[in-house]
Amino acid sequence: MVGSFPPSRILSIVGTNSRDYSVAAGLSSAVMGVQSDGLVAIRNAYVYGGARAYIHRSHSGRYGLVNSEETYQNLSRFLFGGLRVEVAPHGVELDRNDRIWQGEARLAIRGVPALIHEQTADHYCPIDLNATEKGIAGPLSPVPSMTIFLQPKNVRKCRYALDLNLNLKIISLKETGGTLGFGGHLEQIADWQDTLIVDVEVNDKGAARSVIWEWNSTLAVRIAEQAELPNQLDWAPGKSSDGQWQLPVPIVPMGQAVLGSHARLQVSIGLWA
Repeated sequence: MVGSFPPSRILSIVGTNSRDYSVAAGLSSAVMGVQSDGLVAIRNAYVYGGARAYIHRSHSGRYGLVNSEETYQNLSRFLFGGLRVEVAPHGVELDRNDRIWQGEARLAIRGVPALIHEQTADHYCPIDLNATEKGIAGPLSPVPSMTIFLQPKNVRKCRYALDLNLNLKIISLKETGGTLGFGGHLEQIADWQDTLIVDVEVNDKGAARSVIWEWNSTLAVRIAEQAELPNQLDWAPGKSSDGQWQLPVPIVPMGQAVLGSHARLQVSIGLWA
């Protein structure tokens, strides 16, 4: 960015579908390659330090970014939402041993008929966990890993519960002499995969009032049948930093066996206007 405009006030919509960009008889898509939306490379489609939303859409056309439900849902929350939520892994200790570690993340909000964030290996944009572990921001390793904007309903005199389903998938590949080996790899099978379910309750001013959560693997019933989630994050005064609540979410033992015994998700929630 040029000038003093803060990158934190910017949202980049990053397209990851190059196949459906048919401009110039598909020549643009062929030249740009699969790590693009057909016209803009993924590595160039964001503002450093700003929020990003990865969606599987092409640059334009029938399946393009502009007319997509995914872009609308992200932009409406960014422009008119009341809460900004940041999610980042902390305490991750990866078993290097010549391994390349990748993560995948999908985000769904209850009542929204589309994924509003989808960063996966299938779409050639997995999360670079090796860089994330070191806190290095890059094209595939945002810091924080995910930024979400929530838009409570217009009638703010009522209480609202907003569901977030965050699907996490961890994959590792063996690297030998600069080449990835697939000898011990099972395609589409993750070293660890789970879904974090979060309910955020807001007050009449749109500020977060309580946050309850649970990992899907520990639920006894289907998500839709779970009336209330069992774990409540510590929401006591004095736990905030720079106007945001800093709330650690512990990772289940199976996830810690892969990511390290101190691995957790750090969730930051603050007002957004």
